[in-house]
Amino acid sequence: MFSNTKLALLFLLTTQFTDNCLAHPSVERSLGKRSPPVVMGAASAFGAIAASTLTSTGNTVITGDCGTSPGTSITGFPPGVCTGITSAGGTLAVNAEAACLTAYNAALASTPTTPLSVSNLGGLTLNPGVYTFPTSAVTLSGILTLNGTLNANGQFIFLIDTTFTTAVSSEVLVINGAQACNIYFIVGTSASIGAASALQGNLLAYTAIAAYSGASNKGTWCALNAAITLIDDSLTAITTCTT
Repeated sequence: MFSNTKLALLFLLTTQFTDNCLAHPSVERSLGKRSPPVVMGAASAFGAIAASTLTSTGNTVITGDCGTSPGTSITGFPPGVCTGITSAGGTLAVNAEAACLTAYNAALASTPTTPLSVSNLGGLTLNPGVYTFPTSAVTLSGILTLNGTLNANGQFIFLIDTTFTTAVSSEVLVINGAQACNIYFIVGTSASIGAASALQGNLLAYTAIAAYSGASNKGTWCALNAAITLIDDSLTAITTCTT
């Protein structure tokens, strides 16, 4: 028989965990009572879609569509390259911005599953889930690893109240079947992407996105109310996704 003291110690040992452990969905989510998956819809074909202006300096390459809506200013292409359709206030851009807003609101309505105790995503390994933070601003310094072992079609949703900033050469790494198209950084104000950062996922910023030289992303960047500013960057749209 265990004493009361030993039982209490056993309880603490079996319930403790750290943010760096693989986060597990809540019981309610595992039983199927979860928020509907977020989808990018018409925006999935866009590497970058901004509300006001899309500006590039240097040899940026956007593999996919690029555009602005309701703004009509797209500059720096060429020498930058947009391999798909360039839509400056056209129907495709209008539909893409609307899809970004729908995805943004759907993500905000998702039921959080894991409150993280840190606001720097660097060094963490996480399973699919809806993540919140102890502070309004969030950073990424180093490597964030997203693991698809529990559910290769699962979504990783990061609800960031204000700013999202990545340090130089930061990285989002997907392993064990996790998909870049199922990653969502939902940013309450603006995002600043450090030079040579190698990101994966859809970055939806309520205001603006600015990326420094040599940054890359697989997914869609959406600026809902202002500009996207690029410098020698590489953005690749993902047009198909399994959720």
